[in-house]
This record gives sequence, structure tokens and C-alpha cells, in this order.
Amino acid sequence: MSSQQFSGVATAAGGILLIIVNAVITPMLDLEVAFTEMMASNTYVWRLSLAAIAVFLLMAGAPGLHAHQAARSGLFGKVAFGLTFLGCAFLFAHEWAQVFYVHSLAVSAPDALQAIEDAEGMNLYDAEAIIALLTFVLGWIAFAASMIRTGVFARWGPILIILGFFATPLLTAVTSVKLGGALGNAVLGSGFILLGWQTAKNQVGADTRRRGR
Repeated sequence: MSSQQFSGVATAAGGILLIIVNAVITPMLDLEVAFTEMMASNTYVWRLSLAAIAVFLLMAGAPGLHAHQAARSGLFGKVAFGLTFLGCAFLFAHEWAQVFYVHSLAVSAPDALQAIEDAEGMNLYDAEAIIALLTFVLGWIAFAASMIRTGVFARWGPILIILGFFATPLLTAVTSVKLGGALGNAVLGSGFILLGWQTAKNQVGADTRRRGR
């Protein structure tokens, strides 16, 4: 498997997991219970674990996507890729800590976790989550915009990625947290799947043409 095929498969797999996490696992969470009780549930551990794997797959796929368009993306594309990779790394670290530390804290010392959640103002726990999410979102929006700009990739994948990031909060506002998250991430995940599929398919086609010469 070439690096471009690997990037395509990893990106598509990350998109599939995003849809599963937000359309299947998240609706199973009981949002009516206390925050610490939800964090202590096995369902939440599954959600966090699959989300961490999804982000890791997107991080693994991003370098190959960048390499495929690097010759035409210019400075903007390079900066967008760097922000994307950094955002994936931040968000993966956040999800990883949630699985192995915050969940254990919710089980063993729920009062301590609730005290952090109830503290007035922004603490480092809140800041870390915001930094990770914002870097991930802005990075992928910029990276997708650079793909549209270069024309190396088919447009619909990057377009759906951008639309997905905006659709999630908008749909959540007009519907509900669960439904809006499921629908918005279905759009986002579909963008990653389409982008990954096209990338892997194009590489397979290129390899076939070379062997036919």
C-alpha cells in the first residue's frame, strides 16, 4: 500500500468512525443524569475511545493528503496542514486523557471532577478542551479550503468537511444536542469518507496506468 493509499484509507476510516460515534454511540448517552455519572458510564468510555481512534486516523491521513497537493498548495496550504496536524494531535491527547484519566476520576472521585466542572470562570481544564477543539476545527477548515483552491482533489469532499463543521452547531441549535450532533457529523464524516475514497482510488488508478505502460 502506498502512502497516498494509506492516507486515503485512514481518512475514510476516520470519517466512518466519526459518524458511528455521533450517530450511534452518543445518542445512547443519558444526558439527564449528573455530569460525573455520565462520564463514569461504560457508554461514555466507548464514545471517547472511538472518538480518539477517529482523530488519530485523521491525523495519520493528513500528511499524505498534504504531500499529494504540496506542489500546488503554497504557503497557505502548508500552514493549513500544520494547523490541522497540530489540532489533531491536541484533540487526540484530549480524548486520550478523557479515557484514561477523567473517566477514572469520575468513577473514583466524582466530587472532585464535579468541583472542577462547577468552578466559576475558565480553568485550565476548560482552556485545554477549547484550544484542542478550535485548533482542530480551524485547521481542517483551512486545509479543506486549500484543497478546493488547488483543485488537486475533487471538490465535494473538502466542501462537505467545511459544511459539516458549520452544520453541527447550527443543527444542534434548531433541533437537539443528539440529533444535531448526529446530522452535522454525518455531513462532516461523509466529507472525510469521500475525500479518503477519492484519494485511495486515484492512487490505485495511477498505479494501474503505470503497470500498463
